[in-house]
Amino acid sequence: MGRVSDRKFVAENATKQIKDIPSLKNPFPKRKRGIRLLFVVAKNVGEEGIDDDPQLLKSIMNICSDNNYKIRRDGVLFFKEYFKEGDIKKIIKSERFAETYLPTLLDFINDEDLHIQIDAIEACCEVLN
Repeated sequence: MGRVSDRKFVAENATKQIKDIPSLKNPFPKRKRGIRLLFVVAKNVGEEGIDDDPQLLKSIMNICSDNNYKIRRDGVLFFKEYFKEGDIKKIIKSERFAETYLPTLLDFINDEDLHIQIDAIEACCEVLN
């Protein structure tokens, strides 16, 4: 999904529709489905799509800072997969990596939940590979 018109379509239509599904106003199972849908969109549009759609990044970061550890764990697992499957060289060279992704990973490493800490360390290992 690399074409500009596809990314623009996603930014104008898909993200607007799915951004509220992970919110607290929805029951937990619906939130989990919304999170999965949001992460699938983010992985498919990549860094260029996130550049085109700031709401997508905002939604991802909201998930990563959620009060529920199960939701935060989804966030750290997203980063782990995103770094593994994405163009890691391009991701690391972006300003977003230093300004957003790295501080978020550090927050995950310092999380109170041990599973989130372990997944964050594994995500960092993906960056180092």
